[in-house]
Amino acid sequence: MTRETIICVTPNAALDRTMVVPDFAIGRISRIPAGLTVAGGKGLNVARALRILGGKPLAMGLLGGHTGRMVAALVVEEGLEAEWTWFAGETRICSIIANADGVSTVINESGSISPSHWKALADDICRAAGRDDVNAVCLCGSLPLGAPDAAPTDLIERLNWLGARVWVDSSKQWLENAIAAGAYAIKVNRDEMAAALGERLDSTGEVIAAARRLIADGIGVVVVSLGADGALLVTDTLIVEASPPVIRPVDPVASGDCLHAGIVSALADGADFAEALRRGVAAGTVNALYAGGAQFPHDRYLEILKETRVALHSP
Repeated sequence: MTRETIICVTPNAALDRTMVVPDFAIGRISRIPAGLTVAGGKGLNVARALRILGGKPLAMGLLGGHTGRMVAALVVEEGLEAEWTWFAGETRICSIIANADGVSTVINESGSISPSHWKALADDICRAAGRDDVNAVCLCGSLPLGAPDAAPTDLIERLNWLGARVWVDSSKQWLENAIAAGAYAIKVNRDEMAAALGERLDSTGEVIAAARRLIADGIGVVVVSLGADGALLVTDTLIVEASPPVIRPVDPVASGDCLHAGIVSALADGADFAEALRRGVAAGTVNALYAGGAQFPHDRYLEILKETRVALHSP
């Protein structure tokens, strides 16, 4: 059986409300034609982008209450396959406001669960990851308040034992725990990496050196987003950088998630790491041209891909 399914986990799913407000300013009233309401959270953005890119995502995560039911309904409307773990609480709501310059203001509720809710989710993920068709498990975003201090270390260790390739895109304590657990791959931005390591990473050389130390400590792949400059991918034998064309962004929210999706979908298709990074950077770049997060058309992605370049660094 072909291992093509990519599990996209959103431990802290949300109902996302995005508004493009050209004249946005604190303390004034603005009127817009309409906003965009979608099922939100980093794992859902990855799943959405994967489907655009031709991948086969399975969305998983915690949902609860009226808002959770609305999120589940929106996912069904999008045609995404999902298996939810339900908890006795309320899924959070997040608000995104983008101005005319493509600068976004994001207001996120934290979300709240109990340790038993986390255990239920972890059990469900491990059952799904044991299927013969699963290629990778992507753990994406923050954890809700109330998750155990050891999360997601416990889950990653269980998935490693199952032989699953675990990709982690998180920050703060959860990223530190993922590194300690020996996740197969981490996808971070420069600031997240610096905070997790307690270092300043001001230059590309410093980012590469830090990534190589993580590889030496047991991480298989380190991807570092450099924002509009592209991204770096480091393994034990390869250092590659991908650079996108210059664009005028509309809404950069979820571009990192689309970078993530582009890489894992390319690897599932059999691409090498350099080509996977190129596709990931193209996906992250085209996403910034459209509001809402992972709402880009595939033909525009292909245009951006043609203009995305890769360069190898000496190991």
